[in-house]
Amino acid sequence: MRAEPSRLTSPSGTLEAAPRRVAAHAARVLGGGVLVTNDAGDWSVLSGADYGRYLAGAIPDEDPLGAELVRKDFVRERLDFPRLGDALVSRHLLDWPGPSVHTLVVTRRCNYKCVYCHASVVGPDDASTDMSVETARACVDLAFQSRNPELTFEFQGGEPLLNWPVVKFIVEYALLKNRAAGKTLHFGLISNFSLLDEAKADWLIARGVSFCTSLDGPADLHEKNRVALTGGRHADAVNGIKMILAKRAVGAKVDVPNAICTVTRHSLGRAREIVDQLVDLGLERVQLGPLDPVGFARRSWDAIGYTDAEYVRFYVEALDHLIALNKRGVKAYEKMAMILLIRVQEGGHWRFPNADGIARLAYDWDGSVYTGEDGRLLAAEGDDFFKIGRAGESRLSDLLDHPTVRASLYAAMPWSQPMCAQCAYGPYCTVQPVFNHETQGGLFGQMPTNHWCGKIMGIFDALFTRLQDPEARKVLESWLEYKDR
Repeated sequence: MRAEPSRLTSPSGTLEAAPRRVAAHAARVLGGGVLVTNDAGDWSVLSGADYGRYLAGAIPDEDPLGAELVRKDFVRERLDFPRLGDALVSRHLLDWPGPSVHTLVVTRRCNYKCVYCHASVVGPDDASTDMSVETARACVDLAFQSRNPELTFEFQGGEPLLNWPVVKFIVEYALLKNRAAGKTLHFGLISNFSLLDEAKADWLIARGVSFCTSLDGPADLHEKNRVALTGGRHADAVNGIKMILAKRAVGAKVDVPNAICTVTRHSLGRAREIVDQLVDLGLERVQLGPLDPVGFARRSWDAIGYTDAEYVRFYVEALDHLIALNKRGVKAYEKMAMILLIRVQEGGHWRFPNADGIARLAYDWDGSVYTGEDGRLLAAEGDDFFKIGRAGESRLSDLLDHPTVRASLYAAMPWSQPMCAQCAYGPYCTVQPVFNHETQGGLFGQMPTNHWCGKIMGIFDALFTRLQDPEARKVLESWLEYKDR
């Protein structure tokens, strides 16, 4: 619910003038208290009695709670407008310098056939969808038009190592261009690791490329989801992770690899097993990606899907297990929790805001440019609504001014969604225009029946509840140290 500064609903249901001390805020009953937030992202949890005192304007400034409310801009006549202005500029990306994440689909070929894959892959011997060197050059040139001082190039597919020559070309060409541009470059390979050998790993590590794979849990669970046409499936991922960690252990300058778990119906009830496998392998990041009814997964949803509540129960079990492990000295974190905690505790949107088109772009094998990877995936299923240009033909300035980018950005902002504008989690949440378009027929969606909204609200409830527990809060806040890794 949202309390406006000028008028409030009294317990009798009649509208009354609000005390001057009550600033605009949103509120949510959470456990035994009331969470209050404001547009700048400040928050506090009040007891029911204290929230009543706040609404009555009865908490004086000299009271410790009153001083906290003043400091966090919940007191109308004590608002710090310069601080609020700076917070809003950061939170709403008004100073964002341009796309930083550039996802390159170097091929749609793949040697796996995963039950949830919606990338419209082709067989491993069909080279018709391999990105050419000329197209790769045009994609890199377009990415370097961004004013952002930091660029990340992500290699996806299909299986990107099936087009190894073009992966190598992109890395070498970007490094060459950067001698003049002077940007900070990052490279990330997203692979099933089935084709990753010592030579390729050494070449990539020498050029600063990081590694990410999919690992959905123990072998039986992983192989229900990820069906390999050739290779050892679960063993591919595990052996690749161990190879990279072994090189890191003897001094190679490479990040700890990441492994993403895509949660299907088969995963439910096995959260602890999934977390334990990742931690036992020596991984720091646990990423529990919810399955969305989009693309190919939509067609198989009856077999592998679940309700929002089922996913939230799974997530909370995994979160609590990770917190318990941390208390015993294990260093590991959950990525979604970390991203949301950065927004809650530090403001802004961190490195990957939900701003398709201005924060990230995706490039298909033929040079087609999309507002982001999700938009490209829809195009692979026949819906090119989010296609905004083509590398080699379009300038970045034209892409950023594209009507689809403008509409997507507007739809992504909480104030453009009636329920989001009144939600206590609005300052930290992100609307998903591509998801809304695919599942609900419009960029704006319908939040009461929106699967993403149902899941993310459950995660926020879990995080804010645990932030009220001193020991759990200490663990969660320690995860902020991972943001620059």
